[in-house]
Amino acid sequence: MSDIFKDYKKQKVRRNFTIISLSLIFALSINFFLFDTNTWKKLQTSVVNYNTPKVEVKKDVYFESTWSWTDVLNLKSWTNLSNVSELRLSILFNPETLKLADFVAEDKNAEIVKISNTPWIFLFNIKYKNPVNIKSWEVISKSFFNRIKEEKNTINLAQTLFV
Repeated sequence: MSDIFKDYKKQKVRRNFTIISLSLIFALSINFFLFDTNTWKKLQTSVVNYNTPKVEVKKDVYFESTWSWTDVLNLKSWTNLSNVSELRLSILFNPETLKLADFVAEDKNAEIVKISNTPWIFLFNIKYKNPVNIKSWEVISKSFFNRIKEEKNTINLAQTLFV
């Protein structure tokens, strides 16, 4: 009977040694993966971003669809603006799927100057002859687009500046 228990104890020791060594290898590989690579920095950043309170940033202007059968976007003001003599804005979109047909100001005393027509980036200046007051939710300009391809399109306002 004593021989059976000795063999059992040897198997138990081997099994425990295998489990301990595999656990150690697993822990070292996780340690290397998290702490010695760029993944750990990404995990730390996502945890920090998750814990920081979100700040609501109000926009000065925004695009709004006219909900018509044509691709027309209204540029509207979010807040009341006073004594605006010039508005500079940049519109970003994919020129392979959309074409900017026209950009028209609602105010008849405004002059639109196209500064840049490089692919993907379109810069405009809306210069008013006399300083104007823009009320909230008032349409500032209209953008007319022609679709080249029937795909989902994204149009972004990258930068706006009121002078």
